[in-house]
Amino acid sequence: MLPTLIRLHKAPPMPKFFQEGLTLDHFLLRGQVISLYRQIVRCTKGMDKRDAKELIQWARGDFERHRNEKSIDHIKSLISSGKHQMHSLQSSVTLAHTSKSK
Repeated sequence: MLPTLIRLHKAPPMPKFFQEGLTLDHFLLRGQVISLYRQIVRCTKGMDKRDAKELIQWARGDFERHRNEKSIDHIKSLISSGKHQMHSLQSSVTLAHTSKSK
């Protein structure tokens, strides 16, 4: 009976993310990257479907190109520039909507 109890109380296996040698900082930055991507997708709401699709493909291409980046400083820099580009996009979309409604 004792071996059964020991087998039941084994720790779960380590998640694949941490087996790849990534740290907690990488994990936290990953959440910021996903959040930024979602914000960019939300910016495309209200745009022409064709333009929105093209913009999402462009953003996804950028995210995919830097997918295997390991340097925390470079990832932070990419997030910062991505946020700046997203804010520019939001401004452009807002201006386009106000000019259409007039």
